[in-house]
Amino acid sequence: MAAQQAWQYTYPVWSRRAQGLSIGINLHPNQCCNWHCIYCQVPGLHRGPSPVIQIERLQQELSTCLHWLRQHLHAAKRVLSEDVQDIAFAGDGEPTTSPQFPEALALVERLLSQTTQADRPARVRLITNGSQMHLATTQQALKVLQQMGGEVWFKLDAGNDAEMLAVNDARLPLSLHLQRLQACSMACRTWVQTAVMQRRIADQLVTTPALAGYVQALLPLKENIEGILLYGIARPSQQDTLASIQAPDIRLLQQYAEALRTQGFNVRLFA
Repeated sequence: MAAQQAWQYTYPVWSRRAQGLSIGINLHPNQCCNWHCIYCQVPGLHRGPSPVIQIERLQQELSTCLHWLRQHLHAAKRVLSEDVQDIAFAGDGEPTTSPQFPEALALVERLLSQTTQADRPARVRLITNGSQMHLATTQQALKVLQQMGGEVWFKLDAGNDAEMLAVNDARLPLSLHLQRLQACSMACRTWVQTAVMQRRIADQLVTTPALAGYVQALLPLKENIEGILLYGIARPSQQDTLASIQAPDIRLLQQYAEALRTQGFNVRLFA
């Protein structure tokens, strides 16, 4: 089976936010990321340089995965676009910090151009923390993604600087992150993805992001983004060494979703 292959860069997985089968592309098999989000499920996560990607091996893995899926779906008289929701640049680190991200995206574009619309995944997605959106190379890659009919899922887990530091271990002002979100949304179709959690602070549970600050941060960008993917924590974190976070109650997530919808945002909720 495809999921049992010893692949380094490619991994088919069931995605609750994509709501179906997703073919992931991991440009950081060394578990290296420039952020250190408290809810991250990657074991051994650390900061450091991006590894050199063997583009030929990535091409072979992705081609094999797509071929395997086509064979089995055709046998069931189905096609990829019906059952494979996306090819997603995600993995164990921030995809856009890899200098080879544009090359890998071009590879995906080339492979998909050799198939019919029905016989390819429904969409190509970039799942990103947004930290590289100000770079010209990233902006150019976003334009390619837009031309492919793809989209970006842009991480925003905070409504103020303190929450960004506590949740993402990101030492930058929220205002700068929002500028990068705006730059991203101007180049490519963009959804904001937000993890809602409860953090234990001085024996009290505090919901993050705080709703009022989060809504105010996003309101100026409402017309630029497609909507918000709002979700709770589904699996244990590998970074929360103090066991300080926990999943919110579904009613709390619904409260957040309703408040955002009242402000005119398109919201998809994933408990």
